[in-house]
Amino acid sequence: MQTHEPAALGSKPAAPEASNPAVEVSSAPVLRATAFPSLVGKALLGVAHVQTAIWDRAAKRVEQEQERALAELVAHARGTEFGRAHGFERIRRYADFARQVPIGDYDSFSPYIERMRKGERGLVVPEFIRYYGNSSGSSNQGRQKFLPIGERQISYQKKAGADALMRYLAHKGDARYPTGYTLGLFPPITMRAEGPVLITSNPALMVTRMPKFTAPMYLPHDEIKRVPEYERRLGIIAERYLDYDVRSISGTTCWFTLMLQKVIEAARRRGRSVSTVREIWPNLKVMLGGGVSADPYLPILERLMGTSDFTLVDTYNATEGGLFAATDFTGAPGMLMIPHRGTFFEFVPMDERDKPNPTRVPLWGVERDRLYSILVTTVSGLYAYEIGDIVRFPSIAPHRIEFAGRTAGCLSVTQELTTHIEIEQAVAYAIKQVPCRTLDFGAAADVGVAGTAKSRYVLYAEFDASAEPKSLEQLAAAFDEGLGKLNRVYREHRAGDVAILPPIVVALARGGAQRFLHEVTNGNVQGKFPRILSEARREKLLAYIRQDPTVS
Repeated sequence: MQTHEPAALGSKPAAPEASNPAVEVSSAPVLRATAFPSLVGKALLGVAHVQTAIWDRAAKRVEQEQERALAELVAHARGTEFGRAHGFERIRRYADFARQVPIGDYDSFSPYIERMRKGERGLVVPEFIRYYGNSSGSSNQGRQKFLPIGERQISYQKKAGADALMRYLAHKGDARYPTGYTLGLFPPITMRAEGPVLITSNPALMVTRMPKFTAPMYLPHDEIKRVPEYERRLGIIAERYLDYDVRSISGTTCWFTLMLQKVIEAARRRGRSVSTVREIWPNLKVMLGGGVSADPYLPILERLMGTSDFTLVDTYNATEGGLFAATDFTGAPGMLMIPHRGTFFEFVPMDERDKPNPTRVPLWGVERDRLYSILVTTVSGLYAYEIGDIVRFPSIAPHRIEFAGRTAGCLSVTQELTTHIEIEQAVAYAIKQVPCRTLDFGAAADVGVAGTAKSRYVLYAEFDASAEPKSLEQLAAAFDEGLGKLNRVYREHRAGDVAILPPIVVALARGGAQRFLHEVTNGNVQGKFPRILSEARREKLLAYIRQDPTVS
């Protein structure tokens, strides 16, 4: 699922002055506050209600908003090499676009991108594109992706990030938000010059483009942002900002647990007798996450926070276009689509994806609960571009989207095509039946077990030391039952062990999940623990298996 785009909270922060006001919280030390008076928070809350209303209106007018976005994208690129080759001047509506513009991917766009990186303009958009996001994914041919990020995309990403934050503020009525700090957990703000262009990551780029008026409330400070080793940077952050009134954290969801652990450890090193983050940052009430589903991490976050009284804002985003959807606080499954921020969406049904001419449907034409591959057309010059994500819509009035996996990442031994989200839901089901808490997990398959023609699933998981499962065998059986409820083909092929044998659960060593993630992503903080493990990654994971004979 993609890289996190930071909510529009600030650009490079100014160092706090000694005269900054402080906030006293009962039974906690004095915490450093920002210089913003409460009046700023009330004004921001008014803006939040207006911006949320605009988003709600767009969500009710999806076809009109998306047709308008497509018309603007086509008009802007009409005179480009790509636009001339695909008859952009003749495109009047979506049906024309779908007929004239083929589905593309990185390999089909890379000839344009390679020329653009050498300074050419007028290829897919008229303007020169200076920034290229080095995506955490790779192309079908295994090459690194360098995706164009134009100034217009940056502008839309800032607006969409603000949408996600403003909806939270409007939902909670939080007028004191600007009086505290937001802590951003993003890659170092380094950029590599390559001829006339700069190679970076989308989150790192966006950190440098946040609105200047919010700088006083944004952490960490510049010298810490430039620390290249991510885990070391988190340690510095934990030490440096214990006495700041941190009210929100923004970043990739799977890294929040490590950050909160380090904060508790740092406080204890100072001699403070604390067991939860709420004792340190009592006003921390929101985590702006993304990149992965938040649900598997909530039990651990609640334990570390010492409360369930906080909000985790989930987002769905990608370097190819920015932020696509975010939490809307209705309690309904999925995230509310953002149809009015510069990206045009199309979807290919997964059961047709391998056909020579698969069906393509616009956002307003999707069916509820059907699996799709998502295509995007962006202001940075990608057209009908397949980003490699599988999604579905649990609601279409309004359109709420769920990330279901990667097109290259289904787990399948007998054509059952188990998705990323089915693995997550089966684990959630299992831990309700066999109470425990997972820090992270992923699944693979053993093919040809014990010389037979049968296979089995293997779930690798690191468990919270304070909430281990009573029995790995019982957990595996519950995981099996959950998969059977979710996937009809799996259920049929498991019946009587006809083709698929019972799964097993393998425990990872303490800290193994984070060490494995650091190894396979080379420290890239956009990286997520893979829910479905490739054979190459599974081989690496074997080094982190728990060697403990007491684990049943």
